[in-house]
Amino acid sequence: MTDPSALHDAVVTPGTVDLGGVARVFTDVFEADGTVVFVVDPDRRQLEVGASQPPGGVDERDLRIPLGYGVTGLVAMNGRPVTLVDDTPRNRAHQRLLGLVPGGTVCRLCVPARGIGSAIVGVIAIHRHRRVAFTDADAHRAQRFADLVGLRLHAESLLEAAEEHRSQRDHLIAHATSAQEAERRRIAGDLHDGVTQALASLAFHLSAADVGLSALADTEPSAAEAKLQIQSARRLAGLAYDETRVAISGLHSLLLDDLGLVAALESLTKNVPQLHIELRGDPAAGIELPDHCAAVLYRIAQEAINNSVKHAEAQHAVLSIRRVGDAVVLRVSDDGIGFDVEKARADARSATSEEHYGLSSIAERCALIGATLRIDSAEGRGTAVTVELPVRPA
Repeated sequence: MTDPSALHDAVVTPGTVDLGGVARVFTDVFEADGTVVFVVDPDRRQLEVGASQPPGGVDERDLRIPLGYGVTGLVAMNGRPVTLVDDTPRNRAHQRLLGLVPGGTVCRLCVPARGIGSAIVGVIAIHRHRRVAFTDADAHRAQRFADLVGLRLHAESLLEAAEEHRSQRDHLIAHATSAQEAERRRIAGDLHDGVTQALASLAFHLSAADVGLSALADTEPSAAEAKLQIQSARRLAGLAYDETRVAISGLHSLLLDDLGLVAALESLTKNVPQLHIELRGDPAAGIELPDHCAAVLYRIAQEAINNSVKHAEAQHAVLSIRRVGDAVVLRVSDDGIGFDVEKARADARSATSEEHYGLSSIAERCALIGATLRIDSAEGRGTAVTVELPVRPA
């Protein structure tokens, strides 16, 4: 007889539970001729064979028992163990699975495999060809063993559901982020092709008008005044053109699409004249991310640098990105005035301050892609924003 502790080895295994091993253990422990491990399919509301001892081949695949039908189906519905003597299932595949000859009978013990909250996730059906009935003590003992199997099966189903939900969530996030970046790209294109072209044309015509008035400015007071107004308009047009170009760069990075995240971050450091930014990152370091994750990390870096410029009064910043084990780590640190992190978090929770909206935006983006965020700061000692994104195998 097999030691019942062997059930532990069959249930507590890496990966999916060894149902074939479970069937063998039940067969040996209860001195039976075989065991069938049924698993509940909640979507189809039926029992399917997870494994049997001895193995049943095609009959394992063919046997399906609706919940509530037959002895096994009833056990799966009401959760009460059943013992039978001289039993013959009506289903031919079931008969073959039990090794029954025409006219043959078996003694059976069917116990529910209960998971979390007594949810029934399967049925363990043990059988003997000889006429030796299973006792109440056998049923009680089998129930304790079956519940161990049930807990493992339930945990596996919950894990599979969680993985499926996470996969669906990742897909939706990727789709939403891609749509957002496409809209940014469209707006940037419209600004480039429309507003900047109009501003460039306006500057050209103002320049031509300025030249035309130059000859009259010395003799006509009104022409001199008009010339001054045109020169002011030219400066405003130039300022609007420059600000629109900056807005276009902020809306979308062509380098992110064409050359990847590291190249886009390098370009970002060169487009912030108010701050000296040092980039630390190796383009050949193997930082390969899904497009939506790369876009989110780029936006986080952009927001962190924007905070350094607008709020931190920083003179110098360091932007780094590197691969560390199974994660990509993005870090932005500056030598600014710093702030009280806990107070900022309290303000954000109470919605009493808009000063740290950028940090809230970074936190939301991190949550979106499953990254962890750490903010280290103190008044007068600068700020460091660190984002760690786990990278799952493709």
